[in-house]
Order: sequence, then C-alpha cells, then structure tokens
Amino acid sequence: MEATEFFHNIKTPATVVHVITVVLGMGGALMSDILFSFFSKDKKLNKTELFTLSILKNVVHYSLILIVVSGLVIFMSDMEKYMASAKFLAKMSILFVLVANGYLLNKYIWPHLLNRNFFTLKKERNIRRLAFACGAVSVISWLAVCALGVLNKINVSYEFIMLTYLVIVLFGVITALILERKEFN
Repeated sequence: MEATEFFHNIKTPATVVHVITVVLGMGGALMSDILFSFFSKDKKLNKTELFTLSILKNVVHYSLILIVVSGLVIFMSDMEKYMASAKFLAKMSILFVLVANGYLLNKYIWPHLLNRNFFTLKKERNIRRLAFACGAVSVISWLAVCALGVLNKINVSYEFIMLTYLVIVLFGVITALILERKEFN
C-alpha cells in the first residue's frame, strides 16, 4: 500500500477528528474572548476567572494541534487537489495566523494577565492593547477558517480571499483598540 492510498483510507476518520477539533477550538477561542471581555469589566481577574481562561486556553491549544495533524492527513490523501485549491491555501494561511497568534497570546500576554493590576497599570497598557488586538485576530481567524471549511466551492482567487481577510482583520483590530482605549484609559 502506498502512502497516498493509506491517507485516502483514513481520510474519513481524520475528517471527523478535524471537524470536531475545529468546533472545540473555535468554541474555546470564542468563549475565551467573550469571557475575557466580561471578566475585565471590573478591571481585575480573580482566581476562578483565570482558571476558566486557562482551561479554555488549553482547549484551544490542543485543538490546534489536532487540527494541524488531522488536516495533514486530509491533505496527504490528495495533495494535488488541495495544492490547486485557493480555498485550501487560504485556510492554511489563516490557520498559520491562528497558530502564530496563539503563540503570542501564550508566550507574551498570558504571563501579564496573571498580574492582578493588568487592567489598571499604565506599564501594562501596550500588552493590554496587544491582548485586545490578538483577541480580534483570533475571533476573525477562527470564523474565517470555519467559513472556508464549510463552503463547498468558491470561485475566487487566493489573493482575493486573503485580501478580504486582511481588511476584516484590520477593521477588527482597530475596533478592538478603540474599545480597549474607551474602557481602560
């Protein structure tokens, strides 16, 4: 049995895992962003709120790993088809943004959230802004990946998809920064 045939044979279970982990990852990310906004209203995060955000962070983290692995299996089942698909390439590009955004959130922002005065200290202002911007990138990227995943066929170029995505991300980041400024300055 050659590799392509092997991956073709396990494509269906990989697709099931892929869909479930996208739902879990997207749900975890969206709930995390919603709860972060709700929890930050009193300008502090208590232990329960941090614990809740930590659980959601882990759900998203492990979901992204499984999305990448199951997506790789799906890709390997018919590489030529997927490499010729603007939708697939855009989805992979946005997934890369999600992974990079998640790394930024975990590596640089999460340690600052543990500071009880994160929302009130002037020295935390830039990290707080980055947190809001990353939240916008996260929501938009998860929704974009999901939308691209459920669309059967789209007759637009990779460049058009990515330009549309980038414009929406830019609008989302600007909106998030305006909200952060209004709420915390």
